[in-house]
Amino acid sequence: MKEAIRRTEAAFENSGYWIHDHPKRVIMMMLLIVVFLASHLPSIQFDTSTESFFEKDDPTLLEYDAFREQFGRDEIVLALIHPKDVFDINFLEKLKTFHEELEETVPHLDEVRSLVNVTSMRGEEGELIIEELMEDWPETEEEIAQLRKRVLDNKFYRNFLVSEDGLYTAVMIRSNAFAESIQEEALDAMLEGGFEEEEQPSGTSASEAPEEPLQRLSEEQNTEFVGAIKQVAANHRTLDFPIDLGGSPVMVSDLKQKMIEEMPKFVISSILMIAFLLSLLFRRISGVILPLLTVVLSLFSTIGLFSMTGTKLTIISQILPSFLLAVGVGYSVHLLVIFYRHLRDQGNKREAIGYALGHSGLAILITSLTTAGGLLSFSPVKVAPVSDLGIFGTAGVLICVSFTLILLPALLALIPFSSDSKKKTPNQKNPADRILKSCGDFAVSRPWFVIAVSLGIALISSIGAAQLRFSHDPIKWLPDGHSLRSANQAINDHMKGSANLELVVRREGENAVKDPEFMNRLEEFNQFAETQTYKDILIGKSSSIVDTVKEINQVLNEDQEEYYRVPQDRELIAQELLLFENGGTDDLENLVDTPFSQSRITLKSTWVDANQFVGLLEQLEPKVDQLFGGEISFTLTGLIPMMVKTITFVMEGMMISYLIAGFVITLLMIVLLASLKLGLWSMIPNFLPILVGLGVMGMLGLPLDAMSILVGSIAIGLAVDDTVHFMHNFRRYHLIHGDVRLAVEKTLTSTGRALLLTTIVLSSGFFIFTISTMNNLISFGLITGLTIIVALLGDLLLAPALMTLIYRNHGS
Repeated sequence: MKEAIRRTEAAFENSGYWIHDHPKRVIMMMLLIVVFLASHLPSIQFDTSTESFFEKDDPTLLEYDAFREQFGRDEIVLALIHPKDVFDINFLEKLKTFHEELEETVPHLDEVRSLVNVTSMRGEEGELIIEELMEDWPETEEEIAQLRKRVLDNKFYRNFLVSEDGLYTAVMIRSNAFAESIQEEALDAMLEGGFEEEEQPSGTSASEAPEEPLQRLSEEQNTEFVGAIKQVAANHRTLDFPIDLGGSPVMVSDLKQKMIEEMPKFVISSILMIAFLLSLLFRRISGVILPLLTVVLSLFSTIGLFSMTGTKLTIISQILPSFLLAVGVGYSVHLLVIFYRHLRDQGNKREAIGYALGHSGLAILITSLTTAGGLLSFSPVKVAPVSDLGIFGTAGVLICVSFTLILLPALLALIPFSSDSKKKTPNQKNPADRILKSCGDFAVSRPWFVIAVSLGIALISSIGAAQLRFSHDPIKWLPDGHSLRSANQAINDHMKGSANLELVVRREGENAVKDPEFMNRLEEFNQFAETQTYKDILIGKSSSIVDTVKEINQVLNEDQEEYYRVPQDRELIAQELLLFENGGTDDLENLVDTPFSQSRITLKSTWVDANQFVGLLEQLEPKVDQLFGGEISFTLTGLIPMMVKTITFVMEGMMISYLIAGFVITLLMIVLLASLKLGLWSMIPNFLPILVGLGVMGMLGLPLDAMSILVGSIAIGLAVDDTVHFMHNFRRYHLIHGDVRLAVEKTLTSTGRALLLTTIVLSSGFFIFTISTMNNLISFGLITGLTIIVALLGDLLLAPALMTLIYRNHGS
């Protein structure tokens, strides 16, 4: 193994000589790769939707799509309005104008529902009259009083379009569930231009034409939909017509807007910070320009891969550009520190390039593999954005290291260096070298003390880590003062929320839904659901076709309260529903399918952390199984189950990614150090920082969510980089001198400054995220940056202490 390592280092050195001799050929080849990948950048897309957290073939997503194809979109934009008096005639006039402008100007619109047009039923001499609530516009005080009574007495309107106290009203704005298909566009064109048949391909009839799969409303279309609503709301918002906009479409749009605003800010800040640190370290223009050029080209190539493969950037993968900038510069620093030192001492650029690659090339490659291993551990995770980060992050790291080991030496070969840079200068120790040497001396002299302190820190961190909780609440990612957060709270308080749980119940046979026994089960579930609470969750309304049947039955019986019930005669139910259908409304399309074999139950609840919904579903599922098990099948879907599934995937994914990362990186360390014992011991300084990071999260009350689960695997992949360089050089110097203290000193004074700078660059690259206004990014950046700093301390103190005990019989 040691001979193999020696041969590999010699191969890296020889590659440096070849690159020096053929720099233009190398640069041209690398630029062609960059141009090919970066040419796809203009078509990059973003996705912050709830669906983006699922793989395309995930059963949960497929069930949700099937639900929306049958019943339409369950996610709505809710405009909550708090006037002085909901039933004031002037307010109602403004509400009507607001409603009509929404209908006229909002694209991709399915429907607008408010007090202006909500369905109202009444009986007249045994006839069912179905009309809009304010079809006859109220003008007198008496008519206003009648309207107030009709609205407040109607159980369906309560917590749907008006608050229980009658002080708030809501406008429900629903988009199309799917984008317009080619068939729909063709139908529109046919209606406008006549019914001439289009020419079909030879041998193919129109009926045999392949059906185009439905496409969900795109991120851009949702942005247009929400943007138009916001514009209309801004046009109408006044002191006496205050409007709060909430709902998941607004959340998706606002998250996307934040991501687009902040990604350039992170990248520019990272580049400026890195340029400043490189100028301090190298004090020469080439030491700043070349690493930045190398890593920026790597970044363009990686983001181009996203677009080329049709993968969208998400709220998770937005961290990748800043991450790759920091990691890629770290690789360049290790190479340039050795290059400049050898160039200064020997004055021969060709030898300096070869020596730098021979000295650090293998260690840089191994560190890139450990970082890639940490990222690749995300690929099996079922949360799609996390999995994408694992795949494309791994590709990005490998691109970065390839550009560092191939393109950077070629650029060095082309650049002329002044004679001053080639002069030998006294190798004076600066303050950083003295501090690093002192750390090594302390650890070698008092190894048991260092280990005891480390164990104490591990114990305290374990106590903090035990307090961690899982979370998935994208609204809380937004800043505390964001309008959506305040709107969401107001909707929770006054309309009992805007989050939906959808239950689709199926029964064999046409018209099975009209069976009184089945209706009774639906009613029993509605009544049960509305009594359920869990922590901060309150179910504001459980509704289904039963509510419609009960209301029809009541209005056909002189509006007597005792008739607000399900008729126990199947034929009577069928007749009442037929009357309702013939009344000119399409409301039943949102409640049952055409054969009346599927019925939809909608539970509207307060919007809270998805972790709480896990407990709510556990309360509901036994009742669902009791009422709709056996011969009746059912599906739980909608926004709430989607969020619950996400948090389940987060919990599973954290365990999987940590285990894979730990195993892969430990295996690489064993191979690099050519020793099972040394490889295993070397992982202790890398696992401790992860435990510290998790402990700090627990102590600060920060949750584990789709973003923060990344900390462990990313941090261990980065933390081990410094350990690789330390162990790689320690092994080399210990073989030469046979003395632990001298090996530690030479290791820290030769590569210590590079370790220090790369740690500063990496931690700063993550601390950059603390300038974000997004709470999840702030937490992620803070904890990951802290973890990387702790990892350096582990390599400066704990690693030398462990080596001292392991090699105590091999030297003083």
